[in-house]
Amino acid sequence: MASRIFIPLLLLALPPVTVRAVDADAMWISHIRPLLDTTCVKCHGPLEEKSGLILDSLEGIMKGGDGGQVVVPGKPEESTLWTYLAASSDPHMPPKKQLPQADMDMVREWIISLAKPQPAKPAETPVPAAEIPTEPAAAIDFFLNRAWQRGQVTPAPVSDDRTFGRRVWLDLAGRAPSVEEMEAFLFSSDPDKRTALVDRLLASPEYARNMREVYDVLLMTRGPDGRRQKRRKDNGWFAYLEDVFAKNRPWDEVVREIIAARPDSEEKKGAVWFVYERRNEHQQLAEAVAPIIYGTQVACAQCHDHPLAREIKQGHYWGLVAAFNRSKNIEGGGPPAVDESAVGGFVNFTNLKKESQPAVVMMLTGRTLSEEWPKEGAKEDDAPEKYEKIADKLRVPKYSRRGALAESVTHDNPLLARAFVNRTWAQFFGRGIVHPVDEMNSRNAPAHPALLDWLSEDFRSHNYDIRRLIRGIVLSQAWQRASWSGPADKPAPAPEMFACAVEKPITGEALARSILVALGRPADNDDFLREMTSRFTDVMPREYLATTQQAMFMTNSPAVADLLKPDPGTTAAALLGPGTPEEHTRTAFLRVLGRLPDAEELARVSEFLKSKTAQPEAAVKELLWALFSGPEFSMNR
Repeated sequence: MASRIFIPLLLLALPPVTVRAVDADAMWISHIRPLLDTTCVKCHGPLEEKSGLILDSLEGIMKGGDGGQVVVPGKPEESTLWTYLAASSDPHMPPKKQLPQADMDMVREWIISLAKPQPAKPAETPVPAAEIPTEPAAAIDFFLNRAWQRGQVTPAPVSDDRTFGRRVWLDLAGRAPSVEEMEAFLFSSDPDKRTALVDRLLASPEYARNMREVYDVLLMTRGPDGRRQKRRKDNGWFAYLEDVFAKNRPWDEVVREIIAARPDSEEKKGAVWFVYERRNEHQQLAEAVAPIIYGTQVACAQCHDHPLAREIKQGHYWGLVAAFNRSKNIEGGGPPAVDESAVGGFVNFTNLKKESQPAVVMMLTGRTLSEEWPKEGAKEDDAPEKYEKIADKLRVPKYSRRGALAESVTHDNPLLARAFVNRTWAQFFGRGIVHPVDEMNSRNAPAHPALLDWLSEDFRSHNYDIRRLIRGIVLSQAWQRASWSGPADKPAPAPEMFACAVEKPITGEALARSILVALGRPADNDDFLREMTSRFTDVMPREYLATTQQAMFMTNSPAVADLLKPDPGTTAAALLGPGTPEEHTRTAFLRVLGRLPDAEELARVSEFLKSKTAQPEAAVKELLWALFSGPEFSMNR
């Protein structure tokens, strides 16, 4: 047990262990379809149907192609989908590439499994609305309990107070709690102390700041250095986002404001920066907006219809571009502002068949924003009467494409609520109900459709109440479940079942503040925050892999070394004060990891401190570094 605290950060870069599926359907979803998507569908899918063969669906595979069947269930040696993969095969698939043996074996195993009786999969039966709880936390547990019963899944128990406390502080406040904060929570006699803590943190400035930090990256990405963040702060973007979460403003209003970029009050001025920072790069704007309003990326549809999600067309991509292509930043001093012309911007795009099509603003919901195009060769008159307002170089057209898009995506667009609910679920559970979280399309079915439907409708019908959604999630028993610790011969439930906690990396900001708190330093050290976030850039990554740069920073950075100095009032100073090695070991574990050491950890660390009596300061620094550099500290579990 004790060795876990000395695992270097770099070991987190090891690839995840793959758990093999146990039936044909599960193998198809987890292994075969992703393999075909990356190696075969480009030539045998929606874009091309070489040899009459389509491999992006089970139906297409079982139908076969011009040469007949490609899969004979139970007989891989008679299935060309498998035999053509062999290195000696002629023809050989995929061309000019040899699949690893493990992938070939998986295809063979899948074909064999197609002939076997499949495990019964009880359907998700409709539930009368009267039976569903009306509060989000209870509804979440209601739907997941039904799913666990259908799948015969035994969930992990609800976590203890210490685990819950650290988890909720990290997720809501963006830092680990201090020893004093944790003890006040642990020893509280309030029977509803978990609810009280959640409500207190949701009302705190730290919650607003933490959500701002998360959504700054989700909406804007993180820059390669701190300059973008400085410009965002100086131009009101940070203040705008913090105000949104502090006042719990409706999400649909926020989306409308950042797309329209025409603030009507002082507190909303920072909303302009979402469009302004892209500096007239209209394709960047289209690609940034799509996950917000649809929950899915559309960049793959730039040159052709989406190769996997058939409902996403090239016209959807260029329609979003057209919504912004009349917009232009106003330069030359003054606060950031984005002008918009009432004329022009009528462009065509060309598909792979060299066919030219008009770029009209068309939505994934099926709606098209109608706009009269000028006749071919006609010259448009950019007259003042086409504008509602012209002042200080800023023009507001009577028909604004940007404004029309902002209104359309926030009215009669069920995808807006679903996208936010799924992203928020992933933020707190480590995985979306639809996974990957930014590909909420026909290619990726929700793990719990009825739950996603209910939460999305509850979010919409309660005026896009962000705090209600988050409060429901963190007060659900599902979110409070412990990590899996079942019998060694019983694997943990599949992550999409949400029956136990999964490890998720904390953000660079949360990691920096947690280190500062653990070491007894002020948590508002902006210099250290910038140092950390320039290395720990990920927020909600699809797959977390630590980098060499991160490991080298944690090992060699003067910024980290300075924090370990035994200045008065710090954790290092406390460990160099009066007390036995055992007492110092307990103090170190409590302050850094928020828990006491187990027996083996206590014995080994105490022995380590005893062996370094000639160099006590170096020993304390090494111990503290080992504790906060390990995976237990950098993960929320």
